[in-house]
Amino acid sequence: MGNHGYKGNIFPVNPKYEEIEGIKCYPNTASIPSEIDVILVAVPEQSVISVLEEAGKAKVKSAIIYSAGFSEIGEEGKRKQQKIKQIAGESGMLICGPNCVGIIGFHHKIAMSFSQFLDASKLIPGNIAFISQSGALGGALLNRIQDQSIGISYFISTGNEAVLESSDFMEYLLNEPSTTVMMALIEGIKDAEKFLRVADLAIRKKKPIVVMKVGKTESGGKAASSHTGSMTGSDRVYDAVFKQKGILRVDEIDDLYLTASALAKCRRPRGNRVGIITTTGGGGVILTDKLVEMGMDIPALSPDTAAKLKETKASFGIVSNPLDLTAQVVNDPLLFPKSIESFVQDENLDIIVVALAMVGGEKSRERASYIIQASHATEKPIVTWWASGSLSTPGMKMLEESQVPLFTSPHRAVEALNALVQYSQFLRNYNDEGKPTISSSVDNPLKNMTFLSTSYGSLTEDEGREILSYYGIPIPKGGVSKNLEEAKKIASKLGYPLVLKIVSPQIKHKTEAGGVKLNIRNEEQMVGAYQDIMRSTMNYKPDAEVKGVLVQEMVPPGKEVIVGMTLDPQFGPMVMFGLGGIFVEILKDFSLRHAPLRERDAWEMVKEIKGYKILEGFRGEKQADLGAIVSTLLTLSRMAIDLKNVFSEVDINPLVVYPDRGGVKAVDCLFIRKREADKEVVG
Repeated sequence: MGNHGYKGNIFPVNPKYEEIEGIKCYPNTASIPSEIDVILVAVPEQSVISVLEEAGKAKVKSAIIYSAGFSEIGEEGKRKQQKIKQIAGESGMLICGPNCVGIIGFHHKIAMSFSQFLDASKLIPGNIAFISQSGALGGALLNRIQDQSIGISYFISTGNEAVLESSDFMEYLLNEPSTTVMMALIEGIKDAEKFLRVADLAIRKKKPIVVMKVGKTESGGKAASSHTGSMTGSDRVYDAVFKQKGILRVDEIDDLYLTASALAKCRRPRGNRVGIITTTGGGGVILTDKLVEMGMDIPALSPDTAAKLKETKASFGIVSNPLDLTAQVVNDPLLFPKSIESFVQDENLDIIVVALAMVGGEKSRERASYIIQASHATEKPIVTWWASGSLSTPGMKMLEESQVPLFTSPHRAVEALNALVQYSQFLRNYNDEGKPTISSSVDNPLKNMTFLSTSYGSLTEDEGREILSYYGIPIPKGGVSKNLEEAKKIASKLGYPLVLKIVSPQIKHKTEAGGVKLNIRNEEQMVGAYQDIMRSTMNYKPDAEVKGVLVQEMVPPGKEVIVGMTLDPQFGPMVMFGLGGIFVEILKDFSLRHAPLRERDAWEMVKEIKGYKILEGFRGEKQADLGAIVSTLLTLSRMAIDLKNVFSEVDINPLVVYPDRGGVKAVDCLFIRKREADKEVVG
């Protein structure tokens, strides 16, 4: 700690020594004649509890536990870790760890860590905080980050998170002035509700969070009963929550800190229109391809900009975006800064990317200085990709130490730019006043539906239809018949064509059982269909309880979509949307958001799927009623909140969507109750 200039008091504690490194050593915490802010616990695992108990009696405010041997080693370790949590609760002590490498405060040179990173000659302070659940990887990454002169405000290794977890540190840092950007390397989130609150705080503070979430396997290993449940693995849920809360997820370690650095250095762009200036034609093509793949716009230059540049380089090249300066830049060094200035002033451009090839020695400094000067004179972000290696080091170092992000990979540059644009658009679109609607506009249906307190497993379709009707989701007309004569009476009231469906709580997927007959045109067909359904059902599941046959109007054809809800073990109710058929089952083309939804969330869900063009109207077809889909998603979100203690999965599949303002109809539905062991008492 002292090697990096820490000026505060340090009290070594070890009964074997009288002093360490010339500093007086104490036999125990209680013997220290001063108030202690934090203890650093680096003792064998079997001594940790006694050290903490002693510290609690001495009114120590906080502890960082380096020692391992707790929850990471199994059940016995988990029991010991629970004891740490108990001591913290009783004493009010804040605890980081165990099994962590500690905390480093770069601005105040507080190095409470044993990471070998601290062998570095100096700590480079900045405005990016780095939280890592992996201590060793976090420390190694710090070395790479600081080698590129990227400044850090705090490094926090959270370890096993017995007491304080990543979200607690995030909350503190969001209120800490020296931190404007956060990056986090995480394996999982313990308290999802707390994380969501912190994510909302980050939005209000306009402080971006960049996350590398490792571990993409599905959690729980549950065999979901509904289409919705089978679609939503844990990683898809994390993706959805991150997107909904404006958290920027990256997949590569280098992208983690390079994206954070770009967000820390750059002002927020107004849009996604990129201007490219390059000294290598091939480099311009590479950047263009990657930017377009990411959805960026490479617009034509404004007439004024084109005119200015033609005066400068009409004799040797084509004025366009990307702008290739060719080898003429060697003969006319001022061509480089003049071109950047012209791009900066162009109202058609929001972001400038400068791509450099081989520029060595002092010339590299000159190029870097032009870029840095241009960045000081504009609100527009300027980003540099430098393709060469060590010969350009002098210029590269200048950029690394400036407010201009430097990349040595075009892919990394584009990834960071995309994150910058996405975050800026998210903040612009986020309406803090438009709170999600949580309480339903209808009376609590639990009070009126007796079958909810007596039925287990899945509801029958007619019971599900009753819930949809309560919430105002349109359903086809129909009724349940106990026998063939009742079916005839219902059919005569509805008129033909009709649909027949088996009603049984043991048969979730009626089509598989032969329990659905469509497009029945007359009574003769209905009698045959009724008998076929009863026969097929008995063959499929002889012990199934048959409550009757649903006689339902055959609705006109339209676009078929699926909407649903599933309870994630961590985040709770998640709402899903996708096109019906193979789009969901095989192509996995669906969107997902955490309930409650804002209207903006619902619109994003609809537009996010690859099949959105089909809903928009493809090859002359009329556009589906998108507003009705959004309204249904918002209603389903309210339902998910109201009934999250009762149902683990809900499917409305298909929801038929009609053109223009024709609305929707929920043709089929499936409600799966939570297991009795998980069910909470509903009042």
